[in-house]
Amino acid sequence: MRYILGNSPDEFGLVPEKEGYITIKEFLKAINEEPNMTYVRESHLKEVLLNDRDGLFEIDGKRIRSTQRNFCPVNKEKDLTPPPKILFKGVKRKAYPYILNSGLLPGANEYVVMTTDRDLAIRIASRSDQKPIILEIRAGAAIENGITFYPFGESIYLADSVPVQFISGPPLPKEPPHRKETLEKEMEIAPGSFILRAERDPDLTRRKKVKKRIGWKEEVKKSRKRKGGLKTFYG
Repeated sequence: MRYILGNSPDEFGLVPEKEGYITIKEFLKAINEEPNMTYVRESHLKEVLLNDRDGLFEIDGKRIRSTQRNFCPVNKEKDLTPPPKILFKGVKRKAYPYILNSGLLPGANEYVVMTTDRDLAIRIASRSDQKPIILEIRAGAAIENGITFYPFGESIYLADSVPVQFISGPPLPKEPPHRKETLEKEMEIAPGSFILRAERDPDLTRRKKVKKRIGWKEEVKKSRKRKGGLKTFYG
């Protein structure tokens, strides 16, 4: 806990807030990825704090932080180290079409988080989607067009937003078949299914018999109507 919260949160794909806080939910996801640490739950964190006589950690609602932090927080005012020409960002599959249309936006987070390490990008994104889509961010070209990237730690870069023209990713999945084709497939007669409409019965003999029965019923109805009409006339 001291190493992640106080020394190298960036190594685990975590970006603390200005005051050093990280949400307990994100912190637990990072811990649970470590070997032999999958069992750790929020109750274990609170137990650590109960025995924390030196006050090394603090919990504020759903956030946790180390009181002794050795990492440098994000500073927009200091000289910025330019990123590599290519950065990586993992995103949810559901969000991908919107990103291709609107670019990368911070959403609930303060920044768009990108990494120099593709594997770390996969690790971060896998916390919210088991099969994330990994994007390449053309940071070099973005900088030439006025986009600013802020370094955090050794492997993370942050930005306020990234326009779509600097994002590369796989093509969108093909659109699902048209509804009409789906309906036609659903209407196909499968083995063991019941025939509800006689005119769609593939058995020609059976279809004729049904048609004959229907015709006979119609004739009876017409005959009754004629007889009823005659009775009324002579009465």
